[in-house]
Amino acid sequence: MDADRATLVRFAIYVALYVACAELAVLFLAKPTDVTLIWPSAGVAYAVILHHGLRWWPVIAAGVLLLHLLVSPAPPAFVPFSLLSNIAATLLAGAFVASVRGRAPMRLDFRDGFLVLGGAAVIALVGAPIGAFGMYVNGMTSADTFWFSLTKWAAGDIFGIVALTPVLLMIMGTIDAGRVTRPPKRFPAIVERSLWMTASVLGGGLLVHASEASPAYALGLSFIPLTLLLWSALRFEPIFTAGATGLFALTVVSLIGLSVGGFSAPSGSLETIILIALLTTMAIVPQLVATANYRLRTGAQELLKRARTDHLTGLPNRTAFDEQLAQTLLRRGEIGNGGALGYIDIDQFKLINDTASHAAGDEAIRQLSSVLRASLPANVELARFGADEFGVLWPDADAATVDAQARELRLRIAGFRFPSGDRIFAVTASIGIAPFPTRTASSTELLAQADSACYVAKELGGNRVHTHRANDTALIERTAAMEWVVRLNDALENDRFELYGQKILYFAEPALIAYEVLLRLHGPDGERVMPNRFIPAAERFSMASRIDRHVFDRALRWLESESTGGVRLNINLSASTLADEDFAHFLRQRLKSSHVDPSQICIEITETSAVRDLTHARKFISQFKEMGLRFALDDFGAGFCSFAYLRDLDVDIFKIDGSFVRDLHNNELSLAIVRSIVEIARVLGKRTVGEAVEDTATGRRLKELGVDGVQGYAYHRPEPLGIVHAQAA
Repeated sequence: MDADRATLVRFAIYVALYVACAELAVLFLAKPTDVTLIWPSAGVAYAVILHHGLRWWPVIAAGVLLLHLLVSPAPPAFVPFSLLSNIAATLLAGAFVASVRGRAPMRLDFRDGFLVLGGAAVIALVGAPIGAFGMYVNGMTSADTFWFSLTKWAAGDIFGIVALTPVLLMIMGTIDAGRVTRPPKRFPAIVERSLWMTASVLGGGLLVHASEASPAYALGLSFIPLTLLLWSALRFEPIFTAGATGLFALTVVSLIGLSVGGFSAPSGSLETIILIALLTTMAIVPQLVATANYRLRTGAQELLKRARTDHLTGLPNRTAFDEQLAQTLLRRGEIGNGGALGYIDIDQFKLINDTASHAAGDEAIRQLSSVLRASLPANVELARFGADEFGVLWPDADAATVDAQARELRLRIAGFRFPSGDRIFAVTASIGIAPFPTRTASSTELLAQADSACYVAKELGGNRVHTHRANDTALIERTAAMEWVVRLNDALENDRFELYGQKILYFAEPALIAYEVLLRLHGPDGERVMPNRFIPAAERFSMASRIDRHVFDRALRWLESESTGGVRLNINLSASTLADEDFAHFLRQRLKSSHVDPSQICIEITETSAVRDLTHARKFISQFKEMGLRFALDDFGAGFCSFAYLRDLDVDIFKIDGSFVRDLHNNELSLAIVRSIVEIARVLGKRTVGEAVEDTATGRRLKELGVDGVQGYAYHRPEPLGIVHAQAA
């Protein structure tokens, strides 16, 4: 019922506007049989049909009937011609536009603008002949004045459409949308608008005053309205420019039609065509400029929005979040209280991608982002950093509020369920919080603190909130590890690693020259940094494979030197490298391109890493044994739980863990373990080497037990391979 009432109200408003515009046009008639210079009612009718569709033609019929009944009486026989001229022409124009672009709402762009002008041409070409013919049939015009009447009719329609249709379409669209549509970029404030209006009034007065003195003066000052309209087009909203353009055009044509000042109505077809063409051009150009300016602003804003928005979730992205954080910190001044930064990382989210598909993972992220947004107050910024990571910005909340909301977030995430096919996935999250310090802080510093806190939460098992504290031991270790990452990257890029060698002595083959390759890092002060200080960080941040590649390449280069002869090198391999296909490919290609006998290389794998990933260890050993490489099981005995796996690992040497070697004289258990290892090696046909031999007495005891070789400070302290190279030569 309300919708029907609203439709009736609109219908009545359109009819009243049609009649009011006709009343304005009739003011220009010297006698009832004249044709008015302008017909703004055509602009009203055309806008109604374009916006609402062809079914709204009764607006035109009602307007025409009321026009002839109340405003401009006409011979009864002329009324059908008037109805046919206005209704048929407008409907044909509306059908033409609809056939080209469909029923989608009109937009502010050049295509629709010129399409509207094309429809205006249809109205002029169809309506003017029908109307002029009706006037001729009813004796309202003669054969001599027929073409003049037809020209004025067509020109009046076109002018009325150019002056009113665009602004009416914008107003109708605004009413339907319930708001004024603007690009996010602000238009000038009321001060500039007031200045523009003042200039318009003064310019109009100057134009009228000049026309009273001479029409030539008025023509010379015609740039004033065009300049004002272009000013409006470049600075104000399109709807403002369209309204101003229509008002200017109607004002000028009214002055001409009413012969105010020095203005006078045209007396012939050519004058009419020239005048209307001039006025139409002055009306079209500002509107086209306004449209182009609007589209440029909207397009630029859309590009900016896309650059600042995550396309999957619609949340702000990392760029927008960084800007918001920087602005928040800037507003806090030198000293501030409250506020915090949160970093959210979804635990084990990769499982959804791997088991359900990446499309399912994307949908899960979309739904999860809605859960996160709904869980936070409106003044708290939420952004997606990428993949399964989010950022939260509390601009001014106190520590208790931040902690409570972060823990609520964790619970909401833990309670989230994502169905995919016949499976339902549950996820948890690690959340790191970095409170704003009282001192001035940079956004980079806070992001690093929140990231580190999040990482600690994840390392502690995930599904928890961890807050950054100045003396947090876990965070200090994490920061130190990250610093090592920077140093290791620098060492790899600038060749700051140095290879050392420690000799392995085989009792039965004293002439055999073999060394274990040990790694040292050049410190900033010239010190040699031992591996136990940086290898944990390398493994923690997945850099071990890169370091292993570096060591293998440098070791092979050393063996490729002419003076090394048949020297053998034992090279350690980290656990993560065993499963790295890229490293395996690198090693195969490197060995194929080298003249070094593969038997000169023995790869050492720790017992614990081999047992932890037995499948990859067995595969790796198998493929490189075929190429001639030898393998040693390092730190053997440290994982002393079962020897069953030895049947699956085709290694050549068992290197007995140094903890048993050092306690050989004082611990019966260590002695028993060493004896067991020697016996197992004998049964399996493997060699044994005792590690960490610090005195010759221990070396002799190992020899008595049947150990094949020894390695330790008692026989050789590690030296740079350059020195070892000279000794080997």
